[in-house]
Amino acid sequence: MSSTTHDFYLGRGADADWLGSVRLASWDGRWLDEFTRARSAGGFITLVALFLRTAEIHEAGEVTLGNHVWPWPWPTSHGTDYVHAFDTGTVWTARRGDRWSLRADEYIPPGPDETPLVFPAMREYCGYTGIDAADTTARRYGPLLGDTYRHDLPQLGLRILTDLTGPPVPGAPSALTGLRAQLPPHLRYAVTADETAVELGFEVFGYRDGDPAAETAAQALSMLPALYGWTDPLGGPPRFGVRVLLADDGRHTTHPVLGDPRARAVLTAF
Repeated sequence: MSSTTHDFYLGRGADADWLGSVRLASWDGRWLDEFTRARSAGGFITLVALFLRTAEIHEAGEVTLGNHVWPWPWPTSHGTDYVHAFDTGTVWTARRGDRWSLRADEYIPPGPDETPLVFPAMREYCGYTGIDAADTTARRYGPLLGDTYRHDLPQLGLRILTDLTGPPVPGAPSALTGLRAQLPPHLRYAVTADETAVELGFEVFGYRDGDPAAETAAQALSMLPALYGWTDPLGGPPRFGVRVLLADDGRHTTHPVLGDPRARAVLTAF
């Protein structure tokens, strides 16, 4: 299962106090139950410190305390998987730059009076420049970005191939389960990483000519940038683009290894 990133704050908004962060190697809700029950600022601070210390001792993740350097390449918590903040007597949680959707671990539906999702700016501390430190107040990060944010394009292509063609993983993110459901298991893929164009090209084998399900697969693969990257309503560049080419079972000259029905995927590079 992919790791998850978590940030912790006292208060909400641009003036909130950052208490620390962790990248958990695996998701286990029992780790997070205790501090979501905090009913005072002091209690929350103590429980978060204990949680981070426990994760560090058991080597369950990469821990950063609030008096250290900001650990992520994104300069605000809009790029973090889960953000937890104590405010107005309870603990709030926001998921991947969306909204404060949980209060003391109970779902809160959208409403006109909800608090805007604003975080302190950490640009000067994150140590990244250029596109890696683009303004995340506008960006929306894909649910499968996770620990792939460090990957270059060929590494990302390999990760996507593994996610699409490897054995199903119990507890996998729902976005990945939904994507795989649109891709029949008999399909085979050749993926080309074009670093100059910042593009992954997917050649899909296993459909007969004119198979209407082929377009469904092509549409599903076209969503990969939104799942593993980011979108920017202001028009900023995406993390990568995708080009999909459908090939019938007779097309094995480009990548002969895919002539073997046991083969599932191969990565090439320009």
